[in-house]
Amino acid sequence: MITKTMLSLSVAAGALFAAAPAFAQADAPQAAAETADQGGFGDIIVTAQRREQRLQDVPVSVTALTGEQLTGQGVTSTHDIAQSITGMTITESGGYVQPFIRGVGSTVTNLGEPGSAAFYIDGVYMPTVNGQLYQLANVESIQVLKGPQGTLFGRNANTGAIIITTKQPQFTPAGSFSASYGNYNSFVGSGFVTGPVSDTIAVSLAGNYDRHDGWFKNRNPANGLGKRVGDSKRWTIRGNVLIKASDNLDITLSGDAMDINDASPIIIQPIDRYQGYVPGALLPTGPYDYIGNEKVGYKVEQQGASGKLDWDLGGVKLVSTTAWRHYENHSLDYDSDTTPFRYSQINNNDVGNNFTQEILLNSDNKSNFSWVLGGFYLRQNGKLDPLYVLSGTTLTTIAVKQITDAYAVFADGTLTLGRFDLTGGIRYSYEKKVITGSLNGIQRLDHVKASWDSFTPRAVLAYHPTDDMMFYGSFSKGFKSGAFNANALSPVPIDPEKVDAYEIGGKLTLGRGFTVNVAGFHYKTKDLQVQALNPITNLIELRNAASVKSDGVDLDVVFAPTRKWSIKFGASYLKAKFSKFTNAQVFLPVPGGDGRNASAIVDVTGKRNVRSPDWTLNWAVDYTIDLPGGGTLVPSGNVYYSSKFYWTVDNRISEPQHVVINASLTWNLPGDRFSVTAFGRNITDELRFRNVSASAQADRRAADEPALYGVRASYKF
Repeated sequence: MITKTMLSLSVAAGALFAAAPAFAQADAPQAAAETADQGGFGDIIVTAQRREQRLQDVPVSVTALTGEQLTGQGVTSTHDIAQSITGMTITESGGYVQPFIRGVGSTVTNLGEPGSAAFYIDGVYMPTVNGQLYQLANVESIQVLKGPQGTLFGRNANTGAIIITTKQPQFTPAGSFSASYGNYNSFVGSGFVTGPVSDTIAVSLAGNYDRHDGWFKNRNPANGLGKRVGDSKRWTIRGNVLIKASDNLDITLSGDAMDINDASPIIIQPIDRYQGYVPGALLPTGPYDYIGNEKVGYKVEQQGASGKLDWDLGGVKLVSTTAWRHYENHSLDYDSDTTPFRYSQINNNDVGNNFTQEILLNSDNKSNFSWVLGGFYLRQNGKLDPLYVLSGTTLTTIAVKQITDAYAVFADGTLTLGRFDLTGGIRYSYEKKVITGSLNGIQRLDHVKASWDSFTPRAVLAYHPTDDMMFYGSFSKGFKSGAFNANALSPVPIDPEKVDAYEIGGKLTLGRGFTVNVAGFHYKTKDLQVQALNPITNLIELRNAASVKSDGVDLDVVFAPTRKWSIKFGASYLKAKFSKFTNAQVFLPVPGGDGRNASAIVDVTGKRNVRSPDWTLNWAVDYTIDLPGGGTLVPSGNVYYSSKFYWTVDNRISEPQHVVINASLTWNLPGDRFSVTAFGRNITDELRFRNVSASAQADRRAADEPALYGVRASYKF
């Protein structure tokens, strides 16, 4: 059925875009950065190797998207990125953002959990996945690096890196504003302004506000029958100051704040029955029904400040990035048992501060040997302040403080010999954690310490048979540090997780605006960090239990024969399975029971890894139509397909294959300052889920966004 849906939609969309030229006039110029011989796209510049390079010259699997492309494809937050990136899924668990790339990722929800993909915003490392639901308004670009980035990006980049660059200060006055309204009483407003305050100082200010009514409805008569659940309000603000201290020294000072009040990531329901169910009892009738007995809430606050120094020393460039960040994540009355009864209610207060310092030295790339040297330091002070678990009438209070210090030094260089490039790099990482904790006011851990270190090398051989072709082979390693199980107050840490990655690929420019990039890969993940679930409290327990093998192929095609057309297609095939996992915790339905499950330890060796579909496809297209009398009409569309994947390690619970379609139609008025857009996201109302899991009380799930649509008005100068 899904295949037929995709075929019919592709045919219809193809007919729409094929008919568009009949209404078109002469080609209209687009961004100045685009050159005539490249068709609709100019050179795409990325920083995957910690220096600016053409995408087609980088022997790394990278997908780069501009802010305009993100808007046209309906990608509004980090939650949506996977809709434009094949081989990738982004799911959530209780507010923790959990990217999986090429079958490698983390499902752990622990104090200070960094995840397996490194997040960077404007060069600043974001070290915790809890609360990484960033809005993507006023973003200049996103780069997604696939595969371990253990050498250049280091800490916990086992599955890759996600690099977000926001709009920066300019000395030419400019600005943009937009406001939209849509179903569920949604309103989104955003703005960006920049300009000079002197010949050497420029500033910028960006802000975003987003609100909507909840799409969940309460079906529990004892908890507000019929009321909407999951109303959302969020805002962000970011200010930058660019100081040109001299001709060779730039200083950028930044400050930002964000606030999220949105319970939808933790609104869950039983998939079928549940512990305590009897025939005729309350059951959800649809995926957006909430039958819990708690008034759930989820709040995130973050504030940050950073300073970046770019100093050209003549032949060498020094980049220093210093950052501080405060975060608070509060799960309020989380109904973790999913039932109308109080088997387990959780209130979690995860707060902390991060300080990071990174220094890079880059060569000027004027010889046949280019190199980068770097050092990194992180200090993280995190707390469960505290964590409350209410089981029936029994209240358990867990208070934990954990201090993390992480150090790294690294070097990477590329030697060009004719048409061959030989790249080698290595990173040394050392991490220490100190944990203190109490249970119901009684101290259980007193400054318990653990440390880990690792060398993560990489080697790449690239061959350029022509200026428009490159073929490469690479080996790299990834390292995710060990951790304490904060919820369980265990003094025994789990071991680091490591990845060995092999990749071969090619990047081809086949003509005007036509590029084809392909890569095949083989990964081995050892000591995979997994989490089990306490059957009584629903709190996590960490284990080293598994090895995973991932094999697959990625394909990315860009075709932009003229400045009007933009067509992008991506496909990824992946086979990720547990090569060894003999002690997996699973929850199995109790035979003849009421819907409850029993915990069991089983061997799942040979089963598929979770959240790793065999196939993901992405197709994005837009076309610019010149209108008589001036102005343009731009239809855009994005289709994302995911085949079936599994949520549980025993492959008992799965996510069906699904298609998500986003579309928009933008009318740019003459003068190209005002525009009006009609947009829709998930326009076919395809059902999919943020998270699905099994517990002692029930199999449970959290539904993702339904169909969303609206109208947006924009102005720029």
